[in-house]
Parts: sequence; structure tokens; C-alpha cells
Amino acid sequence: MVPSLADIRSNRRIMAYTAAAIYGIAGLDGAIEGLLPSDPPFSMVPVAVVFVMFGVLVAVGPRLPRWGLAVLGPLGVVLIAYALATSPGPGDGAVLYALPVFWTTFFFGRRGAITILACVAVGHAVSLLMLPPGNAYPGRWMDVMVSVCGVALVVLVLERRNELLMAQLADEARTDPLTGLLNRRGFDEHAARELGHAGRNNGRVALATLDIDHFKQINDEWGHVAGDRVLVHLARVLVRESRSTDVAARLGGEEFAVLMPGSDHAGAEAFTERVRAALAAGSGSELPAVRVSAGVIVTAEPTDIQAMLEQVDRALYAAKRGGRDRTVVIDGHGLRLAA
Repeated sequence: MVPSLADIRSNRRIMAYTAAAIYGIAGLDGAIEGLLPSDPPFSMVPVAVVFVMFGVLVAVGPRLPRWGLAVLGPLGVVLIAYALATSPGPGDGAVLYALPVFWTTFFFGRRGAITILACVAVGHAVSLLMLPPGNAYPGRWMDVMVSVCGVALVVLVLERRNELLMAQLADEARTDPLTGLLNRRGFDEHAARELGHAGRNNGRVALATLDIDHFKQINDEWGHVAGDRVLVHLARVLVRESRSTDVAARLGGEEFAVLMPGSDHAGAEAFTERVRAALAAGSGSELPAVRVSAGVIVTAEPTDIQAMLEQVDRALYAAKRGGRDRTVVIDGHGLRLAA
């Protein structure tokens, strides 16, 4: 299963190791600058601290609680501000603020973004005030804040877009594109929840499967476009005749299923007969006449949907063998034709 964005954001291992990478990058940057002959001298204390933090995060980071990892962003801001305050003259080290802003915004969302931006605003203002006169001016603070706010905003927007896209993809993965009903995967997931709820509340669950009679003949005589329209028509009838609590799906091909929580044999039989009557009434001359065979089962001890499908298939096959265009029910006395 592909992890969702929420799974990634709550994974302490990922949080710790990405933070370690950021601290390592910042420490490496400081170490290299310290060796360059033309760069002005600066305090190596922040560099030493970030290397220590890198080692700690690699060693024990994934075992730290989430609140303990949350302080890594503000701590990074403090170290950057200290480095800037102890570096003579103007420099471009403030670009490093983007690292804790990005990390904190990604893992802690909007609240994290507000918190880390406030830390940058205060920390950078203090660092500028500690610089000699002439090296600090409001524009330096404004440039940094505009940049880091832009970073946080981009991260939040991309996260939101990703969440919407993932939700759309998840929905599409569970929906039949032709009929708009659930597909087999979506049906199994919804059915598992409904059966679990019924099992906890000692409720009954009915399951009906419906199969279009002579569907291959419809495709051969009318064409596949007309066959698709027949499938869509049946799906609309199922939605119209079912209750808001029922779960309708296209299992594949011309076979459909409807799970009816709380329904009994009479209710399930009445549902399939309404569907058959609506199809028999036709939908105009643009579609061929449609008939369906149906199987129905009701259980007061719901187990799993696969077991129910296997049982109701017996009734559906019996309806097919018995001449089609009928509903066969499994009850305590075996198979019987719906009244």
C-alpha cells in the first residue's frame, strides 16, 4: 500500500532522518565556509552544535517523541540567527532559514508554519540588532521574511493539492468509471465496514446480486455502445430503488451487487422485484429490452463479504439455470423462487 501524506508526516523515522540531513547540510556548509581563504571569520560554535545534532538524530532520532522532534525547527532558527549575529559584515547565510521553515511546515502543517515563521521573525530581528551599526537595516529583515513566508506558503499549497489529488485518486480507484457505482474493491471495503457494524449490533444484512440476461447477445446485436448504456441504465435503476444506507456496486462485466444492512428476506426480495419491474418497463426505444436474474441471501450472523458472495452466487446460478428473468432466494429451507 502506498503511504499517504499523513502517514509520512507522522512517521518519526522520516522526520528524524530528514532533520538529520538538514542539520548535516548546514554543518557541512559552515565547515566549508570556514576553510575558504577569502571568507570572513565567524563563530564555529553553531557548526559544532549542528554536527552534534546530526549524530544524535542519526543515532536516536526515530525514538524521540514527536514533541521532541518539533523543537528541531526552532533550534535550527536559533543556531542560524546566532551564526549571523557573530559574523561581521553582510552575508547570505540567512538563506539557511529556508531549511527549518520547509521541514517544520511540511511535518507540522499550518500551525507549524506559523510557529516557525514567528521564530524566524524574532530570531532574525535579534541577530540584526546585534550587528554593528551600518550592517543592519529593515530591508534585510524584510527580505528574509518575504522569502521564508513564500517557502512556507508553497509547501502548504503543494501539500493541500497533494491531499486533494490523493483523495481523488483513492475515490477513482474505488469507483467504476462507466456506471459511477463502486467497483469490486470499493464494494469490499464498504461491505467490510457494514458487516462489522452489523456484527457488533446483532443486525441482519441482505445481499443481492444481479446479472443481465443474455448480455453478450445485446452487445452482438446492438453494439458495445448500446451495451454500455444498458449497464448505465441498470446502475441508475439500482440507485433509484435502493435506500440511502444500501451499498450498490458493479462487480464486473454485467454483474452487480447491492448490500442492504438491516433488511430481511421480504425487503430484499421486494427490492430485486422493483428493479426487475423497472427494467421490464423499458427506457425508450433507444435501448434493447433488459431482463436480469438475481440471487438474494440474508444473514443474521454476518461474517465476511466473500463468504456471502459465494453463497449468494448459488442463488444467482439457480436463477440462471431455472430460465433467467427471476429472483432466487436462499433461506433456512434452501433455495426458493421469490414470491
